Amino acid sequence: MLDLACDQRPLDAFDPMLAAAVGPPTVLVIDDDPVHRMVLCKTAERAGYVPTPAASFGAAVSLLRRDTYTAITLDLSLGARNGLDVMHALVAMDCRTPIVIVSGSNAAMRSETMSMAGLMKLDVREALPKPVDLTLLRHVLVGLKPSAGAPARCLLPG
Repeated sequence: MLDLACDQRPLDAFDPMLAAAVGPPTVLVIDDDPVHRMVLCKTAERAGYVPTPAASFGAAVSLLRRDTYTAITLDLSLGARNGLDVMHALVAMDCRTPIVIVSGSNAAMRSETMSMAGLMKLDVREALPKPVDLTLLRHVLVGLKPSAGAPARCLLPG
């Protein structure tokens, strides 16, 4: 039986072994519009993330089943499916990843979606309108990145 031990030391951003093991923060960018998706990915890169684009509900769910992400940006309009469908899938996967909604929906719809996300126990941090203020988005994403003094990481004993 494999025993996992938790290393209670804070992560040290200057420890190359830990930095290599943890890797850079990642963001899943879910948006069906190719121009918006590209702009969001570039903004995420400028905030220090490695972005992964997803153009549809199916692509997003497939990627979420395969990988974990530091953050998610979510458009509420995804063609045949919508952001609420993605949110239901996140609940089913017991996802705890912080989410930033970036949507052309009106303010009332964004606010209602944030309320529903809270009821669903999802970690939606912001609901930003389109066209998105790229400086604000970058600031929000920077605030979601794990800090050098992040909580304990579980490591294999070694």
